[in-house]
Amino acid sequence: MSAPESDGKAKPIIWHRDEDVRLGTVNGVHPPKYGSTLSGTRGKVMPSGYHHIAYVCKDMKETINFYENAMGMKLRAIYPMHGIRGAKHCFLEAGNGNELSFVQFQDGPLPNQNPPSFFQVWPIASHHHLAFRCETKEQLLALREQIKAYGTPISKIVSHDFLLSAYATDPNGINIEITTTTRGYTEDEYDLTLLSRRMRPDENDHAESDAHGSNVAKAGSVPAKL
Repeated sequence: MSAPESDGKAKPIIWHRDEDVRLGTVNGVHPPKYGSTLSGTRGKVMPSGYHHIAYVCKDMKETINFYENAMGMKLRAIYPMHGIRGAKHCFLEAGNGNELSFVQFQDGPLPNQNPPSFFQVWPIASHHHLAFRCETKEQLLALREQIKAYGTPISKIVSHDFLLSAYATDPNGINIEITTTTRGYTEDEYDLTLLSRRMRPDENDHAESDAHGSNVAKAGSVPAKL
């Protein structure tokens, strides 16, 4: 598969996450000018993906309702959190054997410290957004309609060229993305010069992304027709 170019020439794909997962190949290559790793070495053992990702929620019942109904997930477990006084823990099936976990402290919650927008500078080690994979554009559109029907505001479909995405916010203020891959990464999407230089303002220009922020409402707002 190749990505189209404005001059009609195709850009070669260097990595394609969905085909690698489906076919078990992981045969992607790095652009020759960069070599195969950042440091020249790489550990011999890597994990087999995420087991689960855990977040603190303000209301576990409200959170489970959202992920069951808006996102179609299945509640797998809920129990007193091991070794943490006054905390409960739940796990939801998120697809492909992955699980999404939430923790609620009964003597809380503390206020959410996330900035109110995707488009501001965020603190180090903060969670920016959580992206859920759809296999096809049709699945993406159906899931977006399901989220809307639940009453949660969600952005229009945004094209990132190699992804189609829509953005919403869960009941805890967690930014979520639903997305489907349209092509693999090309050489210009593997640019190690970014590690050692300041970015030019125009490098972040993206018409659809610049517009989608106005369509994403925060949790607790009145659902909008988007």
